[in-house]
Amino acid sequence: MSDQNDEAPRSVRRHAEVRRNPEMTSVGYAMLLGLLVLLLPLLPFLVIIWIIARLTDYAAGR
Repeated sequence: MSDQNDEAPRSVRRHAEVRRNPEMTSVGYAMLLGLLVLLLPLLPFLVIIWIIARLTDYAAGR
């Protein structure tokens, strides 16, 4: 028989060491800022919808 183990390998490559990536961090912050600029004007409407939903649930006796 074979001396090798029949198990599948746990990974196909070695893991890269953990390091900081300032370029991707800046991209993430830019995306966050863009989403805030787009969604901040919608916040009052979302609050009104939330309040109406809470009032209708309260009126329904939940």
